[in-house]
Amino acid sequence: MHAARFTDGATTLLAIRESDGWLPADPQPDSILDLLSTDGGARSANDPIGGGYRPTVPFRPPRNIMCLGKNFREHALEFAAYSADSESVPTHPIVFTKAPEALCGAEDTIEVRRDGAGALDYEAELAVVIGRAGSTIPRERALDHVAAYTIVNDVTARDIQERHRQWFLGKSLPRATPIGPSLVTPEELGALDELRITSHVNGELRQSAVLGDMIFGVAETIARVSALVPLCRGDIISMGTPSGVGIGFSPPRFLEDGDTVVCAIEGIGELRNVVRIIDPEEEP
Repeated sequence: MHAARFTDGATTLLAIRESDGWLPADPQPDSILDLLSTDGGARSANDPIGGGYRPTVPFRPPRNIMCLGKNFREHALEFAAYSADSESVPTHPIVFTKAPEALCGAEDTIEVRRDGAGALDYEAELAVVIGRAGSTIPRERALDHVAAYTIVNDVTARDIQERHRQWFLGKSLPRATPIGPSLVTPEELGALDELRITSHVNGELRQSAVLGDMIFGVAETIARVSALVPLCRGDIISMGTPSGVGIGFSPPRFLEDGDTVVCAIEGIGELRNVVRIIDPEEEP
């Protein structure tokens, strides 16, 4: 199943992708997680969603989004070169969090205040949506706890990240982290390892890898995280980004006002967002 939330600015609809397009779920469930848990019993209305609707944030997790750092070997090496990190490739998952308020939709404008946009970077990532709570989950049963997969652009203010040493502030700029465009159930997506993940900036390919290049896969990550912190229904785990981020270039190639960033994963779709740098007096 492909499930998504759409809005026209006044009304929000939960929808299922069918052969003839996106159709509203009928009846409308309370949340997209409820729609995903219908075990094939979901039904859609007859009329597709109209052109005035656009994808919005599928849902906001009940607590902070968990993210993996340096989970692709080549990205770990490029980041170590920038940060002079003594450990280039991690031997254990590096886990940090970002605020749910950082999320925005798959076609929304990424609006960032000028004082947070001096070193703005993109990071295409696979995100895992937890559908069943659990702790100390065995690796061989970890995928049973996955409700769906989606895409995250883990937009990062590198200067803030460096200044504060911890990553939370630089990763949590309000409404600057696109997610979506839909949630795709595991049986629909199939095996992950050969699926390609990419990012483009203004049409130029910046990142390209297969998900099998991750150092810690989905099952191992769920097992390791849940051994220490119980997972809740609705948790999101963003699995890290491949090499090719802006900070990996010499000189760095950070995002600027007007740039278009497209992050995509085969079988899920794409995020397409324009960057807008705003001055404080422009804020609503």
